[in-house]
Amino acid sequence: MRKIGGALVLGALLSAQAGAQPGPGPANDDNRLLLPAEGVNLDGNLGLAPCSDEALGQAPEAESPPGIGTIALKDTLATLGAPLHWNGKNWLVLGGIAAGVAAVGFAFDIPMRDKTQEHQTSTLDELTKVVEPFGAGYSWAVIGAYGIAGFAFHDPDAKDIFFDSAIASLLASGIITPTLKFVIGRERPNQSVSSTAFHPFSGSDNSFPSGHATQAFAVASVISAHSDQVWVSVTAYTIAGLVGFARIYHNAHWTSDVTAGAIIGTFVGRGVVALNKKLRSGQSKVRVVFAPFVTDRVRGASVLIAF
Repeated sequence: MRKIGGALVLGALLSAQAGAQPGPGPANDDNRLLLPAEGVNLDGNLGLAPCSDEALGQAPEAESPPGIGTIALKDTLATLGAPLHWNGKNWLVLGGIAAGVAAVGFAFDIPMRDKTQEHQTSTLDELTKVVEPFGAGYSWAVIGAYGIAGFAFHDPDAKDIFFDSAIASLLASGIITPTLKFVIGRERPNQSVSSTAFHPFSGSDNSFPSGHATQAFAVASVISAHSDQVWVSVTAYTIAGLVGFARIYHNAHWTSDVTAGAIIGTFVGRGVVALNKKLRSGQSKVRVVFAPFVTDRVRGASVLIAF
């Protein structure tokens, strides 16, 4: 995996041993990446041209907004592939966030668990019962409502919220959070008296981070990012925050679990909205190119993501 001309190359190299004969196409002494110049001819020969910074930079901008499938693919590659092109500052920010979540855990995990379990009331029982599903089934009902409104009333803003919140939810709470749960393997507060009980790679039904909080904040951040009304943002994030509180109140998560889930959901949600606004306006420089990979010793295929 290497960075070439501002593009992240995820190489799926086939026959990558020394001495392999090069595939069809002109010899290339530079061992540079080759992109199809004219596609595959009827006789099976490939017209190939070197890939350079200039070639990527001069790629034509889309004249019309890309389709839903293209946007979804670029959202997925840009979100899940983001760490591949982070610089030192990005990793420093991530380290600061991780330290902040750890500090929250150290200061609040045990005290919040004890307080919420010792001071439960019928009012809080009812409130948390109502809001908790907004981190699961109810959130998809909200997403679906935007979709119905968008298509039934031909409302482009509602359509955008529907699509952005759906893709952000799938990425954040469907891929990122479950992966972290499996890798970190933290026990839930209703399973252990200790907040530092970890069993990495032990399963997917673990505590860190909170899936409900991730989902709730992913949807809330998308709705907020698409609206210029303060009350909309306040309402969306308040409901998401109550979802997180409900998970602590029901002794299903530590405070740091909820904090991490809220951060993941918010970052993914706002990132998806920012990228998709550029894609829909034709301003984005994110390009995905599938191409053969041919050098004097290696033959294969590659996927280029140009940022």
